[in-house]
Amino acid sequence: MTSFGSSGKPLPSFDEIWLNLKAALNCFYGQKTPDYMHSGLLLSQLHRDMDHYFGRGNGSEVSSASVSILLNKLEDYFGNIVDRVLEGGRDLDDVDLLKYYMKEWLSYKTCSKVANGICEGLYLYLIKDEPEKNINIFEIYALAVNTWKQHLFEVMHQKLMTAVLKLIERKREGKAIDKNLISVAIQCYVLDVNEIEGVSVSQAERDAKETALCMYHENFERFLLEDTESFYTKKATDFIANNSVTEYMHKVDNWLNEEEHLRNYLHSSTMETLVKSCKKVLITKQLNLFLNEFRYLLVANKHEDLAPIYSFCNRVDDGHRDLKVVFEEHFKDQLASTVKKCDKTNPKNNLDTMLVLRRYNIIVERSFSSDPSFVQILDKTWAAFINETPTYLLREDLRELKSTQKDYAITCVKELIAKHVNLIKIEFHDLLIASKDEDLAYMYSLIHPKDDVLLEGLRTELEKHIEEQGILAIKKCGEEDPKIYVNTILEVHRRYNTLVKRSFRNECGFADALDKACAAFINKDNLTIKLNSTSKSPELLARYCDLLLKKSAKNYKEAELEDSLAEVMIVFKYIEDKDIFEKFYSKMLAKRLVSGLSVNDDAESSMINKLQEMYGCDYTSRLQRMLTNWRLSKELNEAFKEHESNAKIYLNLDFSIVVFNSGAWPFRQTFTFEIPSELGSCIDRFTTFYIRRHNGRKLTWLLTSSKGELTTNCFQKKYIFTASTVQMALLLMFNESVEYTIGTLVENLKLKKEVLVQVILALVKIQLLELVGRDSGHKSSSTELFLSTNKDMEGETSDMTDDIIIRLNTSFSNKKLKVHLSKARLQVEERQEQEQVSKDSEEKRRILIQTAVVRIMKKFKRLKHQQLMSEIPGQLTPLFEPKVPMIKKCIESLIEKEYMMRVEGEKDLYEYLA
Repeated sequence: MTSFGSSGKPLPSFDEIWLNLKAALNCFYGQKTPDYMHSGLLLSQLHRDMDHYFGRGNGSEVSSASVSILLNKLEDYFGNIVDRVLEGGRDLDDVDLLKYYMKEWLSYKTCSKVANGICEGLYLYLIKDEPEKNINIFEIYALAVNTWKQHLFEVMHQKLMTAVLKLIERKREGKAIDKNLISVAIQCYVLDVNEIEGVSVSQAERDAKETALCMYHENFERFLLEDTESFYTKKATDFIANNSVTEYMHKVDNWLNEEEHLRNYLHSSTMETLVKSCKKVLITKQLNLFLNEFRYLLVANKHEDLAPIYSFCNRVDDGHRDLKVVFEEHFKDQLASTVKKCDKTNPKNNLDTMLVLRRYNIIVERSFSSDPSFVQILDKTWAAFINETPTYLLREDLRELKSTQKDYAITCVKELIAKHVNLIKIEFHDLLIASKDEDLAYMYSLIHPKDDVLLEGLRTELEKHIEEQGILAIKKCGEEDPKIYVNTILEVHRRYNTLVKRSFRNECGFADALDKACAAFINKDNLTIKLNSTSKSPELLARYCDLLLKKSAKNYKEAELEDSLAEVMIVFKYIEDKDIFEKFYSKMLAKRLVSGLSVNDDAESSMINKLQEMYGCDYTSRLQRMLTNWRLSKELNEAFKEHESNAKIYLNLDFSIVVFNSGAWPFRQTFTFEIPSELGSCIDRFTTFYIRRHNGRKLTWLLTSSKGELTTNCFQKKYIFTASTVQMALLLMFNESVEYTIGTLVENLKLKKEVLVQVILALVKIQLLELVGRDSGHKSSSTELFLSTNKDMEGETSDMTDDIIIRLNTSFSNKKLKVHLSKARLQVEERQEQEQVSKDSEEKRRILIQTAVVRIMKKFKRLKHQQLMSEIPGQLTPLFEPKVPMIKKCIESLIEKEYMMRVEGEKDLYEYLA
């Protein structure tokens, strides 16, 4: 008899449904790639048939026997599939087994979810129309999962568990593993919890979840914890045998962090138990080790290392119990020992007693985070000490005792400090010499803020000590090396800056003492006194900046360079002659930029910005203009090359320029000479190009500050000479002849003989040129000539005659193919530079002092001499310390120029003249 649905269409029979369902399932299960295309229409029709047969579309009641038969058939179907999987992995072990298991499980799970969707009509019918029967009813996916567990997992779980534990051990050993293998295996212990969560509603499934967790804890977690304890017990024993306690604590931290990574693979219920198990083995079972180390640190006064021990033991229950016992015993012993040493006739011991009390109070605060149990030990022991100590020791001269122990201790400290000021000062000095920073911190904490007068005395002592140590450190430098000099200053500053911050809590009075001392030894150190130069410190600092910012074989990394520049500013803050620093710095900056030796644009800007932040735009305006000129010159070079290319004019050499404002750059033309014809055309072309772009401007070529490269073809090897322009002019002469007399070279180059001799001698020294004799007929050896003129290399006047012959050494040889001739600087040039810096600085200071005097007189109109002299330094100190004789000369000069006058009848009174 054919059944009809509500639509009038005949319903499929049970056998037809099962055959169609089986055919659809076969399209997924057992296929390497599920055949979705073939099964699409079949699944759609089957879903409607299932829905009509078991669900809302069926007007007649479906028998329970049909449902049971279908469920049994499905269970048998799943069982056959799982049995095939089981057989395929029977001979596999360890990683191979896990890989096989993961592959098969993921495929089975995906197919089972598809089957669940197909049979949705069956499940909805069961739970809706027969609620009283749904106690043992599973959703189809749950049925598939349970079949997997019963037929395969419960048979293979022992081998799977062993494989997973081995894999976890490999990970703990630091070896690479496939972490997904662990995750998939763990899933199968808790399938009913993780996979069916939020889908199942039946009592059978809720019971299955609880059963799954019990199975997981019993059959996997228990063994994992046993393996964990065994693994770390061995690891801890081996590590402790060969390493210190501190290293062991670091290692335990690493181990525990590694265990946290297992959180991604294990069930969430395991992690708390696992971490406790690790701490039990690594910390609780090693408490005696920590206890012995704790006792040793107390005895050795290594109190700063107590905090890690305390913190470590705090991770386990009751971990502090034995630490508290040891601390209490040690504290009692120290107090008893100190009291025993105390003598009524020895006041220093009274102070020592209070230092002990204070020291252990600080230990509890800093190392044990004011743990109440340790505070209680401290209070109890302190109270016993106060009550048991002989009255003459602490209560003498005290009339009113405070009600609390803390107030009583403060009173004792004040009394002892007042009685033993000189003793404290002597002890402070000794502690500074011995670098006992911790004891200095204890002493400071006792005194501050109880005695301001004594603190001021200690600040003065610190300032004197730092100044002495700074002068001594620089005296040991032994040479005028800017890097050694600056690093020595930084080392002294770093040492005492740390002392001020840590021991004196960066209190402003002690910080001021540090600043005063540093300013004193930096500006009046032994080196600057020995060289009889007040400008040596700013010059050496500027040269150190040049070392940092100039290209070298080993350039600093960006972060290292920035740190070094920041350290430069520490020293710069203390330099008095900041105007002289600016002079030297601007000269060296100019040379770096013109020579293309600057390490990079950003670093130069960073240093100028640091100077600007500290001393304003006026101080760095000149430096900023130089940097701007340099950047614009890069663009100008590109524009010139483009112009020449467009005009189809090709220079026979590489040519680049730097155009700068004459008022900003420190270059001067110290001598002139004939421009080589090889360079003349380039210079003329650029001059024409520039004047067209900037009508009205005048270009002055600073050939003495220029340089270039020459390629040689006259030696055994082909060399490239990097030479100054004057060296180039001289060497290019030897294209016409291999020898000239001094007189001929002077005439052809139109160069001062003094300068020419310096150039020649520098090249003779590197054996590029030779002195071969005189043109008059009597010959002298090259050695004799060189010795007779060697004094010129020391900057003395030349006695070389015009008839001395200079010859090109055609046998010249050098290890390097690129030879830097420009590094052989002229003594005349160096001497002139030094003299010019000194002269410029003196003149600029004179102008600044006169400007300050005029500004002050304009403000006050009338001022007495002493008042004027006291006002002037305040306006100039940021740049330099004006000397009294120079101030007086400037006042006299302004009187002569009628900017001011002496009031008639009152010689010490000045009046401003508008």
